[in-house]
Amino acid sequence: MNAHKLNLTQLQAIIDRSSFNRWLGMQALAIDHESVTLGIQWRDELISSPERQSTHGGVIAALVDCCADYVIAAQIGRPVPTIDLHIDYHKAARPGNLTATARITHLGSSMGVASVLVNDVHSQLIASGRGMYWVATH
Repeated sequence: MNAHKLNLTQLQAIIDRSSFNRWLGMQALAIDHESVTLGIQWRDELISSPERQSTHGGVIAALVDCCADYVIAAQIGRPVPTIDLHIDYHKAARPGNLTATARITHLGSSMGVASVLVNDVHSQLIASGRGMYWVATH
């Protein structure tokens, strides 16, 4: 894999272009030649089930989608549109910060694919996913 084209500050600027990402409080935590790690700080507005105190699955899906997209963006220098997204939920996300780490599994001339692992504050696997993105420039 080629060296990444974005640094952490540039990646955060791309994240912050979306008012939804800003509302989620999404932060770029790490970037290197093969992965990107994003985080979301837990707060009451993210709860799906007040009885279970679990984070809404849509929040987790957004984190997976963004993390997969942005690991590809780090390689090609720009965010890309989602073609397909698959999420597996492994356990309820209880109150606490979430982190997601994405790695590219395929980067071709027209499509890119990345896989993502989402962990809770105790490093327990909460969800995993895969996103496919349109990377062609035409």
